[in-house]
Amino acid sequence: MRFAILLLLILNSQFPVAFFAQELPPRDILINGEIPFGFYKAGIRYGNALGDSLYIKWSHAAEADTFWVHKGKLSLEYITRYGTRTAWYNNPLRYERRMATHHLREYIFDSPLKFDNLEGMAKNQSQPFSGKNLLEYFTR
Repeated sequence: MRFAILLLLILNSQFPVAFFAQELPPRDILINGEIPFGFYKAGIRYGNALGDSLYIKWSHAAEADTFWVHKGKLSLEYITRYGTRTAWYNNPLRYERRMATHHLREYIFDSPLKFDNLEGMAKNQSQPFSGKNLLEYFTR
């Protein structure tokens, strides 16, 4: 009986993986309309070296947008609300950093991605990223 319950829990835990694999809505809806609330993820490769890639998860919600950005052992959590921005770094200790608007032009982990790109996505604005719209990298 315990094994059956454990097996059901394991099988049910795979559901979020299938949820993340869904496609984003059509491009014209993303540009001209609202991005649906939910969880999104992206893997972005921007250079020639093996370490030149980022993994991003994005929670788009009414109260706040949260981005989790990972590059190797480095990671941060960026939370944007109405008028406030906070970055939590894990490098290797966890620390908080309040972000003013002039900090949005900073690059994240020496990549072409800026905090401004994330801020624009949270506000449903199209932000360019290396000649490509950052939303094209995300799958739901």
